[in-house]
Amino acid sequence: MDADGLKPGAAERPSQTPDEAASVEQPSHFVRPQALRNLLPEHRAEERTSTWLELFFDLCFVVAVAALARGLHDEPNLGGTLRFLGLFVPVWWSWMIFTWYATAFDNDDVPYRVTLLAAMLCMLGLAASVEGVGAEAEAAVGFVVTYATMRFLLAGLFLRALRQASADMRSFVVFYAAGNGLGAAIWLSSLLVLGPGRYALWALGLLVELLAPILAVRTLDDPRVSFHPRHIAERYGLFTIIVLGESVLAVAAGTADTDWATSAVLTAALGFVAAACIWWLYFDHVGSSGIVLGPLPAFYWGYGHLAVYAGIAAFGVGTQLAVEAAGAGAAHSALALAAGTPAGGDYALGARVALAGGVALYLFGIAFVDRVNEGVANGPALSARLGTAAFLLALAVAGSPLPPLAFMTLVVVALLALTAFEAVSAPP
Repeated sequence: MDADGLKPGAAERPSQTPDEAASVEQPSHFVRPQALRNLLPEHRAEERTSTWLELFFDLCFVVAVAALARGLHDEPNLGGTLRFLGLFVPVWWSWMIFTWYATAFDNDDVPYRVTLLAAMLCMLGLAASVEGVGAEAEAAVGFVVTYATMRFLLAGLFLRALRQASADMRSFVVFYAAGNGLGAAIWLSSLLVLGPGRYALWALGLLVELLAPILAVRTLDDPRVSFHPRHIAERYGLFTIIVLGESVLAVAAGTADTDWATSAVLTAALGFVAAACIWWLYFDHVGSSGIVLGPLPAFYWGYGHLAVYAGIAAFGVGTQLAVEAAGAGAAHSALALAAGTPAGGDYALGARVALAGGVALYLFGIAFVDRVNEGVANGPALSARLGTAAFLLALAVAGSPLPPLAFMTLVVVALLALTAFEAVSAPP
């Protein structure tokens, strides 16, 4: 082709006939082919970064994570923890599956934008209903309908991509579309079931959705053609920041209701130090090379982040509970002393598990994710993370005699020691 995009000899033709013009797909500012980005010449060598629409999309998940955190904050016990972890999975999966679609097929035309904006509206509906799941029938219906609608929207995007898919990509696209469509149908069918059977169908729907990408990738000779590694690593890092932001917000929210009691302020400050260690450990010492090692490592890497995100979110709730407990302990210290109640005796097990257990879950997550990456012989760092996680779990169980400030201090000391160890032992 010449500089004007014409094939040799095309300039010699006087014009196209009406039939010829109608048979050529004309470019449009509003509708573009939904083709695999890595197969398009203009995208092959690009340094892919998150788009403004993706960042807008992330904001809706801030609301959803905050709603999940409020639920755990209001019910920091075994039931509340299981509910938090169970509902965190569909929220995380909704973000993840749209992210992987975007890295493969995002063409930024009007139909794609409208579809993603509709999915964002559904996520806001999901966030509005998530706190009532398990307690209100209407909330469960809203949760199911909004979640299933997101799945149908994504299935529609894959079906649209099927039009431009090459023969060796069609099975990949079909598996994704079928997995999301079937998963949505299972979720909707759960509305006909009451009691634990409904949640069993939710689990089945999620299982179908989680298996679909694995089956889809197995149809490709080279799975790396379906995503941009740097874009995926950046997107996961941004979601880490989103969830970590909830922890920082918890520090401020917890302090605001304590009349600035000294113990509460110190506990909040230590909570921020713990959040800084979590940030430092992830962005300095958790790699992303596992994405390109092969299909199985890529799935381990991607799915393993569920523990990372859920752990950080739980840690944020635990921080707020610790700050509030420290403030309440300071306000009632005189009454506690008069009654002979040990200081910190009202710092409940659930609050301790949210804090120390959340950090432990995060450490297990980054240990697993980083184990998938190249350099798996980094045994000292892996052992240090697992050892710190084990210490924190033991602290959560045996820490009832400790007041919140002392408990938070031990959590922070453990994280500071781990961060310092990894910083010193990491190769330059």
